Amino acid sequence: MSTDLDDYIARTFDQALESGYIQPFYQPVIRSISNKLCSFEALARWIDPKRGMISPGSFIPVLERMEKIHLLDIHIVRQVCARIRRSVDAGETPVPVSVNLSRLDFELCDIFAEVMDAVSTYQIPRSFLYIEITESLVAERGSAMRKEIDRFRAAGFQVWMDDFGSGYSSLNVLKDFSFDEIKLDMGFLSSFDHRSRRIMASIVQMAKGLGMHTLTEGVETAEQVSYMHNIGCEKLQGFFFGKPAPYEESLAHMATQGIEIETPVERGYYDDIGKVDFLSAVPFMTQGEKESLATARQLNSIPLALAEARRDSFSVLFYNSAFEDTARGTGMIGNIFSQETLRKPQPYSLLPKRVISLTDSTRSGHEGRMFFISNEEYYEIRAKCVAQTREAYCVLFSMSNLSKASEVEKTSRLDEGLRQIYSLYERITLFDAETDSLLPLYVGTREDVVSGRSNLRRLSREYCERLIYPEDRKEYLELLDLDTLDDRLRASGKLGITKMLRTRTAHGRYEWKAYTLLKLQEHTYLELIRNVQDDVLAFISRDAFVAQGSDDASTKDALEECVWRALLNSNLVNLFWKDSDRRFLGASKGFLDYYGFSSVADIFGKNDEELGWHVQPGAYKNDELDVICEGVTTQYEPGHCMRGGENRDIYASKIPLYDSNGDICGLVGHFIDKDMLTANDSRGDETKRRDLLTGLLNSRGIHEEACIFRDEYFLRGTDFTHIDVSLDDINTINNQYGYDFGDKAIVRLGKELRRCFGQSAVVGRRSGHQLVVLRQIHDKEEEARLREKAKGVAENIRQIDGTPLTLYVSVGSCCFSETETLEEQSKKAEMRQLADHDGHITAENRMIRAQEIFHLYDNLPISYSVYKVLVDEGNRVYDAVLFYVNHAFEQRMGAKAVDILGKGTRELFESLPDDWYDKAYRAAYQGEIITDRFYFGPTDKTYFMTAS
Repeated sequence: MSTDLDDYIARTFDQALESGYIQPFYQPVIRSISNKLCSFEALARWIDPKRGMISPGSFIPVLERMEKIHLLDIHIVRQVCARIRRSVDAGETPVPVSVNLSRLDFELCDIFAEVMDAVSTYQIPRSFLYIEITESLVAERGSAMRKEIDRFRAAGFQVWMDDFGSGYSSLNVLKDFSFDEIKLDMGFLSSFDHRSRRIMASIVQMAKGLGMHTLTEGVETAEQVSYMHNIGCEKLQGFFFGKPAPYEESLAHMATQGIEIETPVERGYYDDIGKVDFLSAVPFMTQGEKESLATARQLNSIPLALAEARRDSFSVLFYNSAFEDTARGTGMIGNIFSQETLRKPQPYSLLPKRVISLTDSTRSGHEGRMFFISNEEYYEIRAKCVAQTREAYCVLFSMSNLSKASEVEKTSRLDEGLRQIYSLYERITLFDAETDSLLPLYVGTREDVVSGRSNLRRLSREYCERLIYPEDRKEYLELLDLDTLDDRLRASGKLGITKMLRTRTAHGRYEWKAYTLLKLQEHTYLELIRNVQDDVLAFISRDAFVAQGSDDASTKDALEECVWRALLNSNLVNLFWKDSDRRFLGASKGFLDYYGFSSVADIFGKNDEELGWHVQPGAYKNDELDVICEGVTTQYEPGHCMRGGENRDIYASKIPLYDSNGDICGLVGHFIDKDMLTANDSRGDETKRRDLLTGLLNSRGIHEEACIFRDEYFLRGTDFTHIDVSLDDINTINNQYGYDFGDKAIVRLGKELRRCFGQSAVVGRRSGHQLVVLRQIHDKEEEARLREKAKGVAENIRQIDGTPLTLYVSVGSCCFSETETLEEQSKKAEMRQLADHDGHITAENRMIRAQEIFHLYDNLPISYSVYKVLVDEGNRVYDAVLFYVNHAFEQRMGAKAVDILGKGTRELFESLPDDWYDKAYRAAYQGEIITDRFYFGPTDKTYFMTAS
């Protein structure tokens, strides 16, 4: 039966859409493992000026009966896309949003095409829009819905199944359809009792087994949050975190709760973590291995924990009670698991070094294990890297007590001697000289060689070059010389030979390790490796270490110091070194001279970003992080660096800087200017980019550099400003001092601009007395500061060739984000520079200045005006700036001269026909006298024109 409200909804729906009364409200979805905002769900809300809030339960059934529900859903989709676009444009971290599609959407329109149109219109990534489809819709439409789902997924959208479990065919739906995520509703369970918990746990485990992510909505209590987190449900939604609200309000509510927004990089990282099945005893197995399991015993829960490792800290993300019970009292890692520390960064000092080493080993090897003894019981810890980014990686741990009765079949193979060996050594390798092969018997760290490899001599060299500190490599190869080992053992009268060598560990660090070689039988040897880093450092700190060397060694050290000093004090090498945070510690004279620094103090403690000399800083930053964090070496990597007001092509090489203990404490690098490689090339110099008067870039060079800035803007969103700097009254300078002096003034201004901006900006001369500065910026405030800095440059010039003078400049700027085309950016900057020129003086003085030149025409009975016609590099007119008008012109156009002088005609007279500009060009640049007529729309009149 129709009600008054139903009639009102039907009557006013179209107007409500048009007036914006119906808007999406956003309910947050929280990642359980990180407690971060990972998405919103958009829910339609009708706030009527007469009826107030109209419930979706009231208007949705009416719209379905009217077959207008698709108009509502399309409206919400477009509003969501627009909201995401605004976030991107504002430089915010955009939050993905899920939208609900109804059954009628697929009948009343091509909803896929509508969604695609919305996404294309606002140009948002499809990965930021999730499509929710109810279980009942899938069950009703069968194969037709499978095609629609496939269309969305093939186009790059995630498709979620909403209301899982609300119908009678849930398992059939999962069997027949592929979804990226299923949404569970706490409400479909009658109560949160033991039976409900078991159902939830089973669904989550089943979804993970099918490769689908899970989200639980309707979460209202802390108990529900904790339980869903512990069974591995990835995302949570409900009133516990927040009700649906306008976008800004919902974000503000998240901020008050201390909930951060998940970044796009983190999204993929946490999705990988979400694939881990916390309820399975086989998380270390592949999917194929899991599917082949036959015994129920293998499916029992085992002790599991999940931890996130970063450079300076680690965080426990999850652990089950079995892990806590097993770890408690072992003295290994049992004291770091508590609800108070869950998801909170902790210092690595809380972890034993062996656990840190095991964790490190998984980042490159993906999986590792270690054994330890506690309270006369034998334990195994397994670790597996399940997800990683540059900043972090996530490791899954399991812990087993191998001495328990259930593990008798394992412990029977481990006698007391083997226990002692495993507790002391991190690597045990069997060398067979007869077969010329090796076999790793036990590996507890990442320093591994693939089992069963042959050619011991080659493998020894490979291991040596890869892992042994350069100064220790000779000793290592001597130790592994199996041809002489028997003789050395007999000569020593011992069972084995041991050497302490610095060995590369995770992330490029070196630690002291003891290498022991034992002879087991003829042609068979055992290599034992033990970490002795702490012992060696303690030995050194007690001053017990006595350096051995002769006078010749001392002379060699002194000579090396002299060589180093000579390199630093010469221009031969552009050398520099940085600390582990990529901040400069020092540089050679060649480096300082190249950039024009007076001393190391100018760069000390700063990184490249703070110095601002890389337009594209990402590549070199990533290279340096690899050098410092991973110990890699980069050689002659090409790049650009700002120097002397332009981008220079350079090739940079960098290596890790190690301290005496083999720890990476920074990096050392050098670079070569590409032009230096051809400095003595007799084929001649490249002058096409260079302005012959000033030595700065010319218009072509400026454009090429601007293209680099433009590409960086579209690639990474880094904005840049184009600053036009014009030397005012150059004609007066030329008339008073001569043209040569005027040229010197332009050259001097260019040098001063290069001095002030050249280390982080492009500086060039476009033409005449017009100079240009291009520089990357973070915001409009920075642009304003740079503009004021450019205006102040002339104040530093007080004399030229001993002749005192004062220079004035006009400055105009434009951010690339304002136009997103280089041509329009240059035009706007020039127009603002022209306006700035007139802005130096009052409006009255502008009139006087114009009248000094054109006062003879003030009282002419016909309209008279003077323009500066502006053309681009293709000699196309893009505007004309008004420099003078007489009284008749003011009367004809109904505008005062004081309001229009210095402005462009495209701004003032938008209806001027294009042929007007063509005639203006012919008169200004081709010397023609044009007599013609044109129609001017605003006055609805045709005018006769003479231009010369």
